[in-house]
Amino acid sequence: MHRSRIPLTPLDIVCQSLRCLAPLEGLAIAESAVKNGLIQLPALRERFPAVREKGLRDLVARIRPQSGSIIETMARYLLEEAGHTVELQVRIPGMGHLDLLVDGLLGVETDGYAHHSSREAYREDRRRWNVTVVRGVPTLRVTFEMLLNEPDGFVRMVQRALATYRAAQ
Repeated sequence: MHRSRIPLTPLDIVCQSLRCLAPLEGLAIAESAVKNGLIQLPALRERFPAVREKGLRDLVARIRPQSGSIIETMARYLLEEAGHTVELQVRIPGMGHLDLLVDGLLGVETDGYAHHSSREAYREDRRRWNVTVVRGVPTLRVTFEMLLNEPDGFVRMVQRALATYRAAQ
C-alpha cells in the first residue's frame, strides 16, 4: 500500500503495480489497463527508461492488448515462462478465434464462468470445441481456478498434451 497526498493517475497506479507486485499480477493489471483504454502503451513504456528497470521494460513488452481476458493473460504468461511459443486469438475457420495456440499445435481455451454459464453459451462452447478437433487443433479447456491454484499442473498438462500430439505426428 502506498499513500499519496496527490491523486494518482491510472498510469501511476499501473507503474506501482508493475514495481511492487509479482510479475504475473503486474502484467495482468497493466494489460487490462491498456486493453480498457485507461492508459496508453507508449506512455507506459516511457515510464521505465532506466537501464536498472530492464526487467520492468521486459514485462511491459509482454503486454498484448488483443488478449481476450485476464485468464488468457495468466495462461499465456505461464506457458511463455515455461518456454513455449503462444499465439493469441488465432482464427479457426468455422469456429471463430481460439484463445491461445501453443507451439503451433495445441489450442487452449480459457473458460471464465461469467461467459459460460448459460445453456446457450454451453452449447456454443461445445460447437466451437468440436470445430477445433475437426480442423486438427486439439484443444484443452482451462479455468481461472486451475490457473490460479494449480499453475504448475496447468503447464504440465499442456506439456503432456504437446508430447502426445507430437508423438502422433
